[in-house]
Amino acid sequence: MSAEDRLRWDRRWAEEGACRSTEPHPLLVRYAGQLGGGRALDLACGLGQNALWLAGHGYNVDAVDISPVALAQARAEAARRGLSVNFIEADLDSYVLPVAAYDLIAVFYFLDRRLLPALRAALVPGGWLFYETFNLGRLAHAPDIPAVYLLEIGELPRHFAGWRILEAGDNGSRPHSSYIVCRKP
Repeated sequence: MSAEDRLRWDRRWAEEGACRSTEPHPLLVRYAGQLGGGRALDLACGLGQNALWLAGHGYNVDAVDISPVALAQARAEAARRGLSVNFIEADLDSYVLPVAAYDLIAVFYFLDRRLLPALRAALVPGGWLFYETFNLGRLAHAPDIPAVYLLEIGELPRHFAGWRILEAGDNGSRPHSSYIVCRKP
């Protein structure tokens, strides 16, 4: 991403931040009883609601985003709740994920296919991946979105072939989104 991208996200979070939900993603909540703690990564964390939820459920969390505006709001909420999260301001075009470092990775509403091999490598064996983002169906309502930022229908399971897929689909928690919950072998 460029400095222009950072400014675009900063403007968005400055305008919408107070109006956004502070609830964790429903996929995380659905699997809460099966999660065991450890290290977690919330990639493109935005306001950090998933990172905060994971920290509140016993995870040591790294939460990465390009927007210092979003991260400032997330840090303030973490302090308000008395939670510890390692918020990292980074451009995901250059940020290097550590190998075999995380027990859980959450990615919601962000897509850069070049990062998928690094995500696979960053999980420990048995690690959880929660991923949901928009698919090509979104173009019907937002035709200006570049298709490169949208999943093809049925795409996510192909990227995680050989993994234990607990659920996947193209009718996610938002209209025109695809999702997967899987575990690394």
